[in-house]
Parts: sequence; structure tokens; C-alpha cells
Amino acid sequence: MSDSVTAAALKPTHPERVRSLLAASTSLSVIANGTRADLLAPGPRDPAPVCFDQGLRLRTPADGWPAREAACAPPGGAPAVLESTDVSPVTVRDRVRGQVRITGRLHPPEPAAGGTVTMLLEPRQISLTADGFSTLVDPAELAAARPDPVARFETALLLHLAEDHRDQVAALTRLVHTRLLLGVARVTPYALDRYGIVLRLEYHRAHCDVRLAFAEPLTDVDQVGHRMHTLVAHSHCPGRHP
Repeated sequence: MSDSVTAAALKPTHPERVRSLLAASTSLSVIANGTRADLLAPGPRDPAPVCFDQGLRLRTPADGWPAREAACAPPGGAPAVLESTDVSPVTVRDRVRGQVRITGRLHPPEPAAGGTVTMLLEPRQISLTADGFSTLVDPAELAAARPDPVARFETALLLHLAEDHRDQVAALTRLVHTRLLLGVARVTPYALDRYGIVLRLEYHRAHCDVRLAFAEPLTDVDQVGHRMHTLVAHSHCPGRHP
């Protein structure tokens, strides 16, 4: 069975997906000179570990190995790789939703607040692996993209939906084509973005993902509740049984 089934609806572009992943990821590491080190994982109110300022600016402890390595970088910067993995916050089969790998040149650190420094990584190649495919993302397109407004809140929203609103998840299955529900053992909210919600349908030995689109993309995370209520209400309309 296909790993990904999506409706003919809007969904994040590759640059948007990379920007969102970097803005919200709690699994970020930098590799330089053969050594790997983790970057700071953001809390709900912490600044993102990666921002965009003439390239990718990485935030890390001032006394950590990445900062020491970057401090010794030659004038043109030291070769480095930034890696990030997008893991579904809800426990499902095959939780990795995507991986980003960025190769570039790492420049000396600059002081920042709270005992941290920022280091400029000039990207040379950006690859996104998701839905079984690997795609190269143009650095200019990545710089022009914006992270999804839901990205840094997605974990809390999905867990809340999965743990406290199973009735809403069940209602949403009424918007899924009936042939996809044959043999389904469990339905789980798998991903959430400004364009809609993705449900993971788990079968005995397989799974597939179904995107349910919002009526229109949201512009602020505070609109998630209204969009979800609209979807649930739509699922109860007569004739909504594909």
C-alpha cells in the first residue's frame, strides 16, 4: 500500500517544509571535522536554534564543541553539515516524517544572549528526504520561504488532539474515502500545518497517510481550533461519506 495518500489540496512546498522543520526541530546536529554535536533544542518560548541572516545562523552554547570548532575556521569558513530529523510527536509506526541535510561553510561564532553564540553556515547544498523521495532545495528559495505558523506548536496540538479528542479524530475519518478505511486498525493525527491535517491510517502490516485540507490556509496558530471545528462539522454533513 502506498505510504502517502493526499487529496488534491495545497500542502507545504519543499522550501517551506525545510524552514518549518528547522524552526521547530528538537533533533538538530552539526557535523564538522568528523565530529557530531547537538544544537540547542528550543522550548515553547525559546528562540529557534536556526535563523536566517545572510545564510543559516546556528545558536549553540558558547563553551560547546561547535563554537570552538567554528572559532578555528579559516577565512572562507570550515566545511560543515547540518542535519535535522522530523519525528512525529504521536507514537505511530515509522515515525520519521522527514530529514534535512545541509552542507556548507561554517564561519566563526559571534556572542549572543544567555551564554550562547551564533555561527553563520553558508549553505551550498540542501536536501529534503520525505515521503520516500529526496529533493534538492535551492538556497535562495529556502531563504525566501517562511516557516509554517503552526510548526513550533504542532507537537502540543497533535498530542492534545490524540489524547483528549479521540471523538474528533473519529469524526474526521468520515471525510476519508471508505476504501481506505477497510481493515484499518487505528487512526492517528500524524501531522498538522497551515494547509490542513494529516491522518495516519494503520493496518495490520501497512499504513497510509491522508491529508484533509482546511477550507483556506490559516495565517496564525490561533486559527487552528476554528479550522478543526469546521472540518469536524463538515464531516457530519449529509452525504459526506465518500
